[in-house]
Amino acid sequence: MTTLTADTPVTTLPGEPIPYVIESGSGRAHALLGEVGRALVGAEESRGAMSVMTLDGPKAERPIPLHYHDDEHEFFYVLRGAVALWADDESRVLVPGDFGYIPPGTLHAYQLSGHYSTFVGPIVPGGWDRFFDLTGEPFATAAFPQGPKGPPPFEKFGRAEVEFKMKYRPDAQYAPPADGAPDDVLPAGQSPFFLRSGEGPRHDLAGQLQTLLVGADQTGGTCTMTTVEMPKGRGLPAHVHERTHEALMVLEGRLSITLDGEEHVLTRGDAASIPSGVEHAYTGAGHYTKVLTMSSPGGLERLIATAGEATQEHIFGAEPGALDLDALRAAAADLDVAVV
Repeated sequence: MTTLTADTPVTTLPGEPIPYVIESGSGRAHALLGEVGRALVGAEESRGAMSVMTLDGPKAERPIPLHYHDDEHEFFYVLRGAVALWADDESRVLVPGDFGYIPPGTLHAYQLSGHYSTFVGPIVPGGWDRFFDLTGEPFATAAFPQGPKGPPPFEKFGRAEVEFKMKYRPDAQYAPPADGAPDDVLPAGQSPFFLRSGEGPRHDLAGQLQTLLVGADQTGGTCTMTTVEMPKGRGLPAHVHERTHEALMVLEGRLSITLDGEEHVLTRGDAASIPSGVEHAYTGAGHYTKVLTMSSPGGLERLIATAGEATQEHIFGAEPGALDLDALRAAAADLDVAVV
């Protein structure tokens, strides 16, 4: 078990698939055109399943170039500020809690629209986080650099286009944002979509409220993202995933997480990397805790959805019932979950 904390941000990841927690503001960080990409999980830490990255930066004068990826699924969950996101012929300005999904082959771009904006998300399969290693410069502090951004590294962008199987489309047009779109439904199959904060199928399990952002049905089985909200003392007991890599980030409150028998308390912005085969459990350690979950391959969303009950509420109940371990084990039987 590794804890990536220090007096200054940690910029080196373990380089192997071991469980660890990483403090907010840390990560393998590189500055590119005034923005900072931080890898919280890389291919080496997830056996290639996924990368998890945050991106911080100031308000940008223009969006990044429109492009697409041959293989990667990209996910955008906004933590701070505002982020304009383009997906083929649609675009939105996303604010904290909003979400966007970009499947392979989708023409896309983003632009940081707030004075200090941050988004987080997995990239599946893992490895695309090294784009920032190639095109950017190592960055050793939190937030993002001040001052002039410097010219774009065009030569490095050209190399990245080949190495990372992506294609820039300078001839393509940026669609205007659709401000009035409801963005409250997940598609039945794989296609790009946007989701407003709080929207998505919701299920309650003994005081935990899971909201599905994107699941196996939308990603061809490759990834799942949810938010889970809980009061103090609620959570999931010790369990193991044989094939799935999972990462958690605390959005609000405090989370007590046990990895291979070691307990840690995570606060806002802290994250945990949980490789397949690692026994883990979590419990809300604050009166209100909200956690972002990211896992690959997809399917873990079905545990709470099956063991719990569908709800139209946007908060857990005031008097939650006890967790039914038999129902939880029955729901886990057909999933990559073994309840200890």
